[in-house]
Amino acid sequence: MRNSRISVLLLKWLLIVCQSEYHICQTSAHIVLQSTRFMSVLPGDEVTLDCSMAAGVRMSSYIMYWYKQDHYGEPIQLIIKENDKPTQNYEAILNTNDNRFSLKVSKVTAQDSVTYYCAAGHSEARTAYFGNGTKLTVLERDVKEPEVEILKPSGIETRCKKTITLVCVAEKFYPDHVSITWTLGDKEIKENVATDPYATQDKTTKLFSMTSRLKVSKKEFKPKNKYRCTVNFYNGTHDISDNTDEINGIEGISLDIN
Repeated sequence: MRNSRISVLLLKWLLIVCQSEYHICQTSAHIVLQSTRFMSVLPGDEVTLDCSMAAGVRMSSYIMYWYKQDHYGEPIQLIIKENDKPTQNYEAILNTNDNRFSLKVSKVTAQDSVTYYCAAGHSEARTAYFGNGTKLTVLERDVKEPEVEILKPSGIETRCKKTITLVCVAEKFYPDHVSITWTLGDKEIKENVATDPYATQDKTTKLFSMTSRLKVSKKEFKPKNKYRCTVNFYNGTHDISDNTDEINGIEGISLDIN
């Protein structure tokens, strides 16, 4: 799953985009639900994406939309809304009895490898609530799990600074259906973590890489403390979370900072 920093950035960006289109947008897992975070399909396949509403929220009280975002940081684009006629590639399917709104994408190509957002709005209030998004990848090569390594802190940091920076590198994976978490023992670390907002792709191999950085107080970077980086990877059928590396603190590093 993407970390909270990415969610905040996405929410801020959606607010800017939607206000420019005379909407006030919010990402709200409490209203619009997209349970499938990642999907992988082959070229030419047909795929259906679903969203639903939270318990006690009636879909019939809203106007439902599907949007897409080609790449991180780019504007979202309206694809289709409820009761629109199907296009060559898209069909919206509304089932208010089951509180479900679906998007059918036909004969997918590489251009359909985008993130799809389901949204619910009130036209008179000009407000839209967005789901968390489903990232679809139309496969261009074989699936490959990430290689994970934690880079050791530099000597300058261990000698001269109050904090240690641990860098977790995930590389040579495909597709970019990953999230990175740090743990100390059995406890997830959420503070002082900075993860790339998106993976970068090698144009020749099509493989991706991504990094995450964790700042650790030198007082806490001791041998008894084991820091682990886990790269959760969705391979098209299920999540794999055994792509990890770990590092212990260093004995005897100086705490004296000039």
